[in-house]
Amino acid sequence: MCEEVFEMICSMDRRKIELQLVLQCAPTIAGLKTSNLLIVPKDLEDKVRMVLRHSGLLGYRLVYDKKRVIFLVFNRDMLMSYLSRDEVGDFLVKYGYRTDAFGYCLRHFQKRYDAYVHCRKDFPHEMGVFLGYPLGDVEGFIKNGGDNFLLSGYWKVYSDVAEAQGLFEKFDVVKDDMVRMVSKGYSIKSIVSYYATGATEVAV
Repeated sequence: MCEEVFEMICSMDRRKIELQLVLQCAPTIAGLKTSNLLIVPKDLEDKVRMVLRHSGLLGYRLVYDKKRVIFLVFNRDMLMSYLSRDEVGDFLVKYGYRTDAFGYCLRHFQKRYDAYVHCRKDFPHEMGVFLGYPLGDVEGFIKNGGDNFLLSGYWKVYSDVAEAQGLFEKFDVVKDDMVRMVSKGYSIKSIVSYYATGATEVAV
């Protein structure tokens, strides 16, 4: 994050949903990633749903964590496509998923994550798949217990370092650009549309 954008954030209302969305979910908003986690205070849950409405993105509530609510913000088509890959399906079956039903997969993941947060049951390592991480990196993380990674950024990388590094750089660029757009009053719907169409003009 460049100094200009950092100073911009410091001057903005940190409870502004649009700002939190671009800070936490910029890669998904830009169509570069299937999904991101969004963590906000509980009292902002309804505002999250309102801001996402008609944006083309979905917010699935995963869990209430003390004073916070955690959403999976995702592009439905992209996430469904990723979960439908044979190798990803084979991986999920190991954790008790029935991969022929997208809604079931989300609910099963939600239950496993909720059990981890509230009952300290095993961490649902398949979270990496629901966040669109490369399967090789998810499996590498599990095998190595989070150690011995080749690169650490938006996730820990165990396979294609060059590709991951390129993605991480793109993620940083779109995040900075989106903060600038939010500071000018652009809506999340307009920002999603901008990245989807490559338009040069965005309606506030």
